[in-house]
Amino acid sequence: MRQNFQILCFILVITFKVKGQLINNNLGRAFEEQPFFNAKEIKQKKIKEIRCAYFEKKTGDIMRQLNKKSIYCFNEIGYLIYVFEIEGRGKKADTTYFEYKYTPKGLVKLFRKGNKPDFTSILYTYDTEGHVIKEELFQDILLNKHLVNAEFKQDSLINYETMRYKSYTHQLKKIVYNSYGAPYLDHITFTNAEGQIIGIDKKLKMTSEINETKFYYNKQKQVDSLVKFSSLNPSETKSTHFVYDAKQNLTSKKSYTNKKLFYSTEFLYNNNTGVLSSSIQHEEASNILSISRFETIYFD
Repeated sequence: MRQNFQILCFILVITFKVKGQLINNNLGRAFEEQPFFNAKEIKQKKIKEIRCAYFEKKTGDIMRQLNKKSIYCFNEIGYLIYVFEIEGRGKKADTTYFEYKYTPKGLVKLFRKGNKPDFTSILYTYDTEGHVIKEELFQDILLNKHLVNAEFKQDSLINYETMRYKSYTHQLKKIVYNSYGAPYLDHITFTNAEGQIIGIDKKLKMTSEINETKFYYNKQKQVDSLVKFSSLNPSETKSTHFVYDAKQNLTSKKSYTNKKLFYSTEFLYNNNTGVLSSSIQHEEASNILSISRFETIYFD
């Protein structure tokens, strides 16, 4: 497996010569919570779409392309506005649709997700400081037949939550209330003297369940690692470690459980344009090697 990994790295050419970080790894959320692309870099490079094809190699088998692809679509100011995740081919293809709308300050005001015919959306309301104070979940109706240039109607309110905040020195406490007005979750964010987030605690009031995440930073003030604890499984510690190149591009992500590696990802960039070209994932337990290859489409 190690030999295969080295061969693939040679074929895909790992070189990094262009300034600017295409991937935003704020709080270690890259490729976990969208949007995770750097809007300023997307705008500067005039990127319209990033298309991803998937490949997989199992032990004793050849590398095979999967019937799966993703398309990330951006507007001209660099914001991610649509994502299409497609599995299968032709009429049998199953498409998961994501849509993002933003406030003038660049905050997500609407997030929509679904497969035909079931779509839901979350509408976010902010206070003057940019804190979410209300989240409303709607059932949506697709008004036209196709997801390209799709139009929707927010049909019915499913649920909503409201948030209130209390601010202390290096600490912000968010209290989340359900639709009945009862508080059920405390979300506490801890910061250091430089304003970096160093910890997030989530405490469920009914069950006393506590989930903690601690953040650590490198000299360039990028997230170097994060460690997660849960009161439901106090003997287990999960951690993720990140590596960046000299241009501060994210190049490696490794995930551990109790210090045992279980998943790793390497990110590769085009040496001329600086755009993401490929990522290589290795799952330790199954010994499966997966590759994502990215194609970039530009505005005229």
